[in-house]
Amino acid sequence: MPLYEYSCSICGQNFEKVLPVSSEGLDIRCPSGHRKVHQVYSPPLIMFKGSGFYSTDHRSDTSTRKNKS
Repeated sequence: MPLYEYSCSICGQNFEKVLPVSSEGLDIRCPSGHRKVHQVYSPPLIMFKGSGFYSTDHRSDTSTRKNKS
């Protein structure tokens, strides 16, 4: 089940809930009991390691020489 982040519009508290994907329409409340909450969207945490993931990366000279032989 995915983890969703919410923020309370009344007290400003941020909190997380583990809910099923089909959780639309559920009564979500902040830990203080307020009902006026909204979902917070943030970018996914993805980290690319190694070379070749960016347009500025190039192959090393040794790899291009092996391919030409």
